[in-house]
Amino acid sequence: MIVPDISQNAVAVADHYDELDPVYRRVWGEHVHHGLWSTGRETPAEAVEALVNTVGDRLRLLPGEACVDIGCGYGATARHLAVTRRVRVTGFTLSAEQAHYAAAHPVPDVDIHLRDWLVNGMPDASANAAWAIESSEHMVDKPRFFAEAHRVLSPGGRFVVCAWLAETDVGGWKVRHLLEPTCPRRAPALDGHTRGI
Repeated sequence: MIVPDISQNAVAVADHYDELDPVYRRVWGEHVHHGLWSTGRETPAEAVEALVNTVGDRLRLLPGEACVDIGCGYGATARHLAVTRRVRVTGFTLSAEQAHYAAAHPVPDVDIHLRDWLVNGMPDASANAAWAIESSEHMVDKPRFFAEAHRVLSPGGRFVVCAWLAETDVGGWKVRHLLEPTCPRRAPALDGHTRGI
């Protein structure tokens, strides 16, 4: 994973997504995350759907289960899994623009909150499953991010995290054009193999 030298906070993350809202929706669509390419021939839309379905499969979602989408963005993943897996989803986003978009595209059994996951207010053991697709990178307190998931999940609850990773010894144009715009100023490797954010 990649690590910023500049301290992040929830306000900065919210401002980033609010400011770039039109660009992100135009480039990434309403899912705002990468996809899963199994063959390399998938379209971006097919790859995004494959990733969402893989998350649902890994979570072994069952109809009627209570789920949490941590860093839900525009709510597209929550909506997709609520409809296809018949689950109830509570989503959390820091972005007012994303929450507004989600509210304009409601589906039954999906409830999107404009709230920081680290102070989510959910009752203990209230969810059967949770996922965080490319949102853990933005959490300012990683131990608390996981502690909240542990607290909110019921015994035997399932949790899937999809996170950005940088290759070992990444350099040159990749740092300038791919990492720096997303995560200002890279910090030293944590363990020689990965970079944490």
